[in-house]
Amino acid sequence: MKKEKINKFAGFSLSAKERAAYYSGDIGRLIGMAIVAAYMTTFLAFQGLSMTSLAAFILIVKIVDAIDDVVFGFFVDKLKITEWKFLKRIVGEGKYLPWFRLTFAFCPIATILFFLMPSGAPDAVKIAWFTITYIIYDFSCTLIEVPMNSLVLTLTDNVDERNHILKMRGIITVLGGVFAGLALSVLISEGVGVPISVAAIIISVICLVAMIPLAKVGKEYNVELKNTENEKEEKYTLRQMWNCIKTNKYMTIVLISELIVCCTATAGAVQNLVSFYLLHNSLFLSIPVLLAFIPAMILSGFADKIAKRFGRKNSFVACSIIAGAMFLIMFFTGYENTWLVILLHTIYAIPNTIRSIFSGFIAPDTIEYARYKTGTDCSGIFFAMKSFITKATYSIGGSLGLFLMGLFGWVEVNATDFADLAAQNVAQPESALNGMWFVYTLIPALGTIAGAVVMMFYNLKEKDVELMAQCNAGKITREECEAQLSRKY
Repeated sequence: MKKEKINKFAGFSLSAKERAAYYSGDIGRLIGMAIVAAYMTTFLAFQGLSMTSLAAFILIVKIVDAIDDVVFGFFVDKLKITEWKFLKRIVGEGKYLPWFRLTFAFCPIATILFFLMPSGAPDAVKIAWFTITYIIYDFSCTLIEVPMNSLVLTLTDNVDERNHILKMRGIITVLGGVFAGLALSVLISEGVGVPISVAAIIISVICLVAMIPLAKVGKEYNVELKNTENEKEEKYTLRQMWNCIKTNKYMTIVLISELIVCCTATAGAVQNLVSFYLLHNSLFLSIPVLLAFIPAMILSGFADKIAKRFGRKNSFVACSIIAGAMFLIMFFTGYENTWLVILLHTIYAIPNTIRSIFSGFIAPDTIEYARYKTGTDCSGIFFAMKSFITKATYSIGGSLGLFLMGLFGWVEVNATDFADLAAQNVAQPESALNGMWFVYTLIPALGTIAGAVVMMFYNLKEKDVELMAQCNAGKITREECEAQLSRKY
């Protein structure tokens, strides 16, 4: 007798076309934002600006932007722009997709504006250009980031489908991120010599095109919240928003963990400079990315199964500890043995890749819990708070890295790309080289491990979250849910 083939997509809400549009939109958004995150400090360092001055201005503009995240998150949850007649034809139906359709083009346009900084201008003009365009850029990121992060909850009420979407999104994002990062690194390397501004603008245009399909064919299937006392209530007060945050102790743990990790995320500020000055080639740190690529992709493909077997939290904590340990070992072994650096960096890259997927699984669980406890669908404000913590503290990490580089004696340079920098042959003192290694390895290693320790206190049961999701979607009653929960929440 022929065995009947099981359709793993049975019961899923989204069609293959709708899922593909979501992946394309999200990867366009994330890569577009990653361009500035990964190459901003290198670009600014090439402008001949003081590291300590840059550190101060980066901190100021990031804190300003972090505050507007929370404000915008409130408005995403409170305002129904689909009811505004002059916007209805543009934004379409839904809760978060209308915001995406309205705002998705702003981020790549703002990125292009940022990289158009005039290289020959006085330092004061460059600082002013950076401050103004970066605030515009960061606000444009907020406009798209809050609705896109919240969207995963309204696409479907099926937890298995949500986890499948998150897993595939993570894999596709890594694929796109690796290829985009390598493409940008190669373009600005010593062997090619394309100016950073030109390369960044090309990738920004590609990201803009990638987001168009979601704006055209995207659809939400889980917009309404069921089984609550507030079913007919459509707008929420600031007090209700605060109650959502106050009652969600699990989100608090996640945010504290992220706060620690981001405050110590100093590696990104100096990575390209470490590769050029310490490992003697701007592309050297691309080697471990390539070596880790296939095993990381294989493990990412099984991320949902690994999370189901060992738990989403446990999987995230284990990957974080392994990743942090590799950087800790790297610090003590030093940068002189470049092939040992490659080996340790490759081992680090594998768990670091898939831990981002596990992190993506955890955040929606905490939102589902809050929806169940409060009867209020305030996903936007939660992801805005998460974005606030990430941006405010990541700015501390980036600023700390640059500030320390200034203290360690960094010699200012003025170049368009690494080919130009190599031609100028600008040497850095030994103190700056050692400081660069300290900033790149030890600080983020300790922060990653400390963040994992905090996450050990997160004890929201995943089976209970699945029950809460079914209750929130109206598939079971609140009484049926309460009877099956492992404990009272």
